[in-house]
Amino acid sequence: MKESIVQLIHLNYPVEEHITPSKVVLALGFFDGVHKGHKRLLQMAKEVAEKKNLPLMVMTFDRHPSEVYAGKKDFAYIDDLDEKADKMAHAGVDYLAVIKFTEAFSKISGQEFVDNVIVKLNADTVVAGFDYTYGPKDVANMEHLPAFSKGRFDIVTVPKQTMDGQKIGSTEIRKAIADGKMELVYELLGHHYVMSGTIGHGKRNGHKLGYPTANLVWNNKKAIPKIGVYATRTWVDGKWYDSMTSVGYNVTIGDSQQIFIESNLFDFDKDVYGQKMTIKWYKYTRGEVKFNSFAELKDQLAKDKTEIENYFAKLELEEK
Repeated sequence: MKESIVQLIHLNYPVEEHITPSKVVLALGFFDGVHKGHKRLLQMAKEVAEKKNLPLMVMTFDRHPSEVYAGKKDFAYIDDLDEKADKMAHAGVDYLAVIKFTEAFSKISGQEFVDNVIVKLNADTVVAGFDYTYGPKDVANMEHLPAFSKGRFDIVTVPKQTMDGQKIGSTEIRKAIADGKMELVYELLGHHYVMSGTIGHGKRNGHKLGYPTANLVWNNKKAIPKIGVYATRTWVDGKWYDSMTSVGYNVTIGDSQQIFIESNLFDFDKDVYGQKMTIKWYKYTRGEVKFNSFAELKDQLAKDKTEIENYFAKLELEEK
């Protein structure tokens, strides 16, 4: 089966014309996490694109608007751009257009956004969520988009997507990650949360205890699960391994400033420093504890490993 590939297009405002050779179905949103709500929107957009025999383009921004509007420099992302692009490819998106979100761009009017972004991107049809805004939210919203469009493109508004009466949204998912509620994260995303990076040198205390760890060096803009120990699966050297992953400050050795994310991979014993690594988060198992000795820590790690091995064994039985 041919691997799906999305064409990534980086744009500045105002957008140049003739980016694509034909009209497109244009899906609008930030799409952080590409969660179940996003997938429904993309599915609807894809259906329109196939019906009209047009390519599907997603238009998003290089950073979340709140970084500019609210000055949130510590904004935590569910996906980095590579992860988002990969998910878009799997959703059947042909083009992923990423506009540089500057302070000047944040100040344009709703009409300017329509004229200099949507129309320039050659939109035949625009598909967006009911709450999508493109300027001052009391004016530049989906209710007023038909007036701004002046009949130049069709509009499909996607209603609110909910689970158990709760909106499925990126804000809710970021909070669940920060709270360590990885099973809820899975329900909202439709897939497990992942963090990718390279394997760096840690403190090597795990090696001394018989539990060697791979220390993740990650994109510092990513959402970090709350401090504690997790049941995870870790991709290293071309394979997924059951693992237990610690998110913490290494309080046992007195470093309370820097957060470390360290995975102990079960049935794995290779030197993989510098290689790529991905952690898939399944379940929070316990909080961080300051131990009086390495012996106490070693005993707890043995209990953690047994608990997590049992968790994955049960999970595999349920999946059969």
